[in-house]
Amino acid sequence: MSKIPHPFQVVAFFLLAVNFALWQPFVWWRAGAAVLMLGFGCYGVYVLRRDKRRESSPEPREPD
Repeated sequence: MSKIPHPFQVVAFFLLAVNFALWQPFVWWRAGAAVLMLGFGCYGVYVLRRDKRRESSPEPREPD
């Protein structure tokens, strides 16, 4: 199983966080869930960017 989330998963976390925050009635646990989901979404963006940076960097060569 890959540790890199699919970009759709990252977008889905942001959309679900907005949905939780705006859905009526607004209660404290919805705010908590929205903050938690935004955190997971930000972490997913970080993992995606880190992986792309690793792919674009040249591989270290072993000495002969």
